[in-house]
Amino acid sequence: MRPLPKPSKELDRIVRQLRPHIGSEEVTLPGASFDMLVSMLINIRKMAENLEREAGALRLAEASRHGRAAVEKLATEQFEALVIDPDGKIIRPEFGKGGK
Repeated sequence: MRPLPKPSKELDRIVRQLRPHIGSEEVTLPGASFDMLVSMLINIRKMAENLEREAGALRLAEASRHGRAAVEKLATEQFEALVIDPDGKIIRPEFGKGGK
């Protein structure tokens, strides 16, 4: 599968094609050229949407990593508060059959 071109490269190609007409009073395009231009712009829009989605997913993943670290820290603090007696004694629960 051939990799998709970068939106910036496609836009550069369009600019190069249109640059000679800058400053013209009127510009005409054959129907096929206009259709090609619109097709290229549609593809660039799709590529930009994909890049935006990917960037959004990466931002969410990064925020999730930071969120997990914060939750883990808070949970650890809460757990430590449960197992350490205020007098400094460590409480060890018995999980076996003989536990009370």
